Amino acid sequence: MAYLTLKLAAYHRGMDVYERVRQYHWSFFIVTSIEAHTYGIAHQLRGMPGAFFYRGPEPGVALDKSSMLKHELDVGEIEASKIDRVHEILSTVSIDQVESSGWNCQNWAIDGFLKLQQEGLAYDHLTVEQIKNWFREA
Repeated sequence: MAYLTLKLAAYHRGMDVYERVRQYHWSFFIVTSIEAHTYGIAHQLRGMPGAFFYRGPEPGVALDKSSMLKHELDVGEIEASKIDRVHEILSTVSIDQVESSGWNCQNWAIDGFLKLQQEGLAYDHLTVEQIKNWFREA
């Protein structure tokens, strides 16, 4: 049985008008091959507050090619035969469309992680607090 690594990745989004680090963009990444780069399938929330959307699996992404990648964390192992289940689960994660709510991709990723954990696709020893500490903006 082949297993694929499930990661959460955090990307730098620049500075705000006050020269503070903006909140990182978080996304899921399933590693499908490691060659000169780490390739796989990205699952991420897109858009902006009030207009967020999840478009589904984004295959052929090179995780380590982005200069904006700040952190990555292994959060699970998935049987290759269950790869579509990740999309099914993430497509059920609620998306807040209230522009002023403060909700963002980090909330979506946390909710997705908890659902994946309930299905046995994410490590049960990881906590949300550990993930937040790992991905803390510097």
